[in-house]
Amino acid sequence: MPPQSAVPANLPAPQPLALTSPSALALLAANLVPLAGVLLGQWKLGDVMVLFWSESAIIGFYAALKMAVAGKWAALFAVPFFVGHFGGFMAVHFMFVYGLFLDGFTGGGPEPGVQAALTGLFMPLWPALAALFASHGVSFAVNFLGQREYAGATVQNLMAAPYKRIIVMHLTIIFGGALAMLLKTPAPALALLILLKIAADLRAHTREHAAAG
Repeated sequence: MPPQSAVPANLPAPQPLALTSPSALALLAANLVPLAGVLLGQWKLGDVMVLFWSESAIIGFYAALKMAVAGKWAALFAVPFFVGHFGGFMAVHFMFVYGLFLDGFTGGGPEPGVQAALTGLFMPLWPALAALFASHGVSFAVNFLGQREYAGATVQNLMAAPYKRIIVMHLTIIFGGALAMLLKTPAPALALLILLKIAADLRAHTREHAAAG
């Protein structure tokens, strides 16, 4: 008689998370906020790029939270290392986005003008930022905690996951952003950019949680 812990060899491969799952629907709804801003003529290319950069920071925040849950004592070392490494990655990424899609900062050092520029960048985006933060929170609560994804998670995999997802997502939006600049038709091109990003994001989200399951 085989031991009870034996795993049947004919188990089906993990299936992608359904697009009608609560976390996928929350992610879709959050991505519709910038689409509405573009269609209403309130958002420009730079706004969209800064928002998607900010979503990367949100993904990093929840990755650190997942490591704290799954890693327990190991997280005391892994989370600070991840925050430092991911923070450097985000800083370089922001410089790239700012230099390519926005006007560069004038002057040097932490001057009041820089703070005002940053405030002017992020304050108009707060409804979309709040929606994205909430949508990733739904995924954390429903999938990682509710579906007990943490039971099979390792600190190493959780640390690598944000990079994989962000690289795919941002290759998509950089391509779309370059296309928007070339077409010089702001609203239609930006709407297409956001739709491309939604498709890439949903695909990454469903496959990530299928693997975790």
